[in-house]
Amino acid sequence: MATSGFPLPLRNALAELVCDALEAGDARDALGWLANPEREPSPSVARRLAAIHLVDAGDHALLAVHAPWDARVRVHAARGLRAATAHRARDIPLTDPVGRAVVQAAALWDEELFFEVHEVLEAVWQHQIGISRQALQGLIQVAVAYHHLAHGNPRGARTLLREGRARLAASPPGTLPWLDVEQLLTAMAPWEAALARDAGAEPPQARPPRLVPLG
Repeated sequence: MATSGFPLPLRNALAELVCDALEAGDARDALGWLANPEREPSPSVARRLAAIHLVDAGDHALLAVHAPWDARVRVHAARGLRAATAHRARDIPLTDPVGRAVVQAAALWDEELFFEVHEVLEAVWQHQIGISRQALQGLIQVAVAYHHLAHGNPRGARTLLREGRARLAASPPGTLPWLDVEQLLTAMAPWEAALARDAGAEPPQARPPRLVPLG
């Protein structure tokens, strides 16, 4: 499973850019430059990167404080760019904020960008009530569980995966629009079982189960 290990300011700046790139062209362009910074960035890309404190205005390299993570930034940006490209290609009609967040999360999930999944879902979770809020909380908990696993913390993942899966299982069908919840619950079962037996156990498969959007 992929890891990042970024300091919090860098992690948060990259997450903001990746999430914005799902819809915004200038953010996608900025990710493209971060993934392959061989040429001078365009003015719009430079402004976007300076606004989130990845480069200084007028400069064309990562801030010195971020330089030790240059190679990892390139990899992370490439993953974010693939997620944004896949999201645009799906072209699913979105009529409500929960459905939009779920479809965005699916694209991020495919690239194992679980912190970004958390950010996208939490932004809508805060404004929900009732069963929608509970289902979103369950999906967020599952995403954070896989984030913990990606960073070598299976003990932190065990409770979150169990509680998140239980919340999703208790949600009526259709609570989360555009998401195949049954597929996800089935695919997560071996992971939950493995962690329940031994929090230090190896994952049952190389990659986490996919978050499959319907439509």
